Amino acid sequence: MFRRLALPPLGKPPIVFAVLVGGLLPIAIAVGVVLQVSAEKISPAMMLLVQAGAAAVSLAIVLPMWRREAAFDGKHLRVKATYYTRQAALPEFDLAAARVVDLREHTEFKPVLKTNGFSVPGLQAGHFRLRDKRAAFCLVTDPARVLCLPHADGRLWMLSLTHPQAVLDILRRAAA
Repeated sequence: MFRRLALPPLGKPPIVFAVLVGGLLPIAIAVGVVLQVSAEKISPAMMLLVQAGAAAVSLAIVLPMWRREAAFDGKHLRVKATYYTRQAALPEFDLAAARVVDLREHTEFKPVLKTNGFSVPGLQAGHFRLRDKRAAFCLVTDPARVLCLPHADGRLWMLSLTHPQAVLDILRRAAA
């Protein structure tokens, strides 16, 4: 049975982004569309279609932000990060090389190029290239507390956790 590892809450930047994209953007589009309908430039049916599209896009951007989970069952580590899920057995990680970093100090670990990921201010989830050009699977919400786990496939798993050192100690004890 997987037990969840504590993740830090989303910070202010992703929440503000969610409010802007999930709330204010659809309202602004609605006002523009209503003005177009009142000027008889588009039909009411087209207005509904535009609003449905705006709602779908907003939901596709905002809802995945809350799908974040890291869990461990004693043998496997599973991470759910927005649209992405990865699971690996504990022996696949090089726990001797694993460490906790502050991305503000160790900028070589900073995710800079999104290769197949989800990125909004204050949240990087999915597959990225780091500043030092290594591939990484990320779930980063708090750059001050990131557990960096080297994986056998060459990727680095980067996880923002509430207590990353305690999680690393648990993983090392389980592997021993």
